[in-house]
Amino acid sequence: MKVAAIGMFGLLILAVGLSAQKSPDISIQNREIFTGVITDSLCAIGHHIDVIKSEKNCVLTCVQFEGAQFVLYNAETARDYKLDDQQQPKAFAGQEVIVIGSYDKASNAIHVIQVRPKITYGGL
Repeated sequence: MKVAAIGMFGLLILAVGLSAQKSPDISIQNREIFTGVITDSLCAIGHHIDVIKSEKNCVLTCVQFEGAQFVLYNAETARDYKLDDQQQPKAFAGQEVIVIGSYDKASNAIHVIQVRPKITYGGL
């Protein structure tokens, strides 16, 4: 009787352990890292408001008043990418960043998981 109870307890532990395992999240597996500057869809094509001195203020003004969208611009490839999340980039307007997400080639858009500042080490 004791052996049967121990065996049943072992099976119960095994069943709980197997059910607790999650299947892998496809969106996390397919994430990519993109670098560039958070700008807007108007400034990315050369539109700038001359009276605004800082790039950050220009980007925020274009998004707020001109109907532009935040985009990630990579100067090395001369490409801009639409960002499906328009909230996270706001804090990084005009800054060089790292965007973690997945790229949808059909829409030329990045499904944004995270935006964070790009840290550069001067002189190293």
